[in-house]
Amino acid sequence: MSTLTAESSAGHRSSSGPSRGPSNLRKAASLLTIAAGLVLIVSTFMNNLFAVGPAFEDLINDFRPLLVQQSLDTAKADVAGVAAVGEEFQTTMGPAFAEQMGLTPQEFSGMMDEQFPAVSAGMVAIPEVAPTFDGLLTTLQTQQPLFESADAIPTDNLPATTVPWMMLIAGILAIVVGVLIWVTARAGAILALVLGGLLVAAPLALSLPQKATDADQLNANLQPVYTQELVTQADGAVAVLGAMGEEMQTTMLPALAEQLGMSQDELNAMIGDNFPAVASAMQTFPDSMARFQGLVDTFDQNLANYDTITSVSFVPIIWTMVGAGAVVLLAGLLAMVGRPRASAAA
Repeated sequence: MSTLTAESSAGHRSSSGPSRGPSNLRKAASLLTIAAGLVLIVSTFMNNLFAVGPAFEDLINDFRPLLVQQSLDTAKADVAGVAAVGEEFQTTMGPAFAEQMGLTPQEFSGMMDEQFPAVSAGMVAIPEVAPTFDGLLTTLQTQQPLFESADAIPTDNLPATTVPWMMLIAGILAIVVGVLIWVTARAGAILALVLGGLLVAAPLALSLPQKATDADQLNANLQPVYTQELVTQADGAVAVLGAMGEEMQTTMLPALAEQLGMSQDELNAMIGDNFPAVASAMQTFPDSMARFQGLVDTFDQNLANYDTITSVSFVPIIWTMVGAGAVVLLAGLLAMVGRPRASAAA
């Protein structure tokens, strides 16, 4: 009788089961998930993503209108027009005016330096300024595919400022799921599988590794030209050319008309017939200078953003997200294997 009672009591304990802690697999799964969450959170702050995201988005938004093909074509036409003015004035228009005024080329050059210093300085600067701007525009044009890819981080409709929040929230969720695995294996395991699957699948589905690679390559390609020195030189060049155009329109041409005994309309007609590059520039120069200034201002205003962006590499960040997802996914599988099984009925 006592034996039966003991067996019955043992069966009762086996059926209801004493309170036991999680298995070693569950502990490992829980700790792995929590660790993955911590990695995501630490990566977010170590890479300064809450500063990088807005800097990236601001730079992309400001440069997007400049990198439209029509804008690049217009800018290249502006540069070609400025180069043509310099070439035509030096080789054709200047000597022709010198001859009509009875001056040698050297005397005409001296007169220009003395009476129209801004025009003279601009003509000297053009042979250097025009190729510099043309090279910059060519660089921007070659980067268009990389820019368009980077512009879609994380998607065409979501701004880059959402990336740090995604990583931070994913990290917090992973920690919560890790705690749940420790407390309740089945619910925690299911959540880990879902969260891990999302962290792995979403970046791959959105082509984030390729977009990040393109963004890093874009930053690397722009580093040789996107410097404070370039911005300062370009700003100075635009100022020189702008002063040249202003003085040419308001001072030089009226003075030359007077010296040649022509009205302003007669001089303009003569220039239009004989010097088409200068005639065209007289009409388009103000707008061209405004576009040049806009380009330089965009570079200048985003130099700090660019420096912030280039302090990080985007590829490791994306693969950290994917790797953390793989760890959480593995932890979910371990938690499933290590969860307690219901005992058979007595």
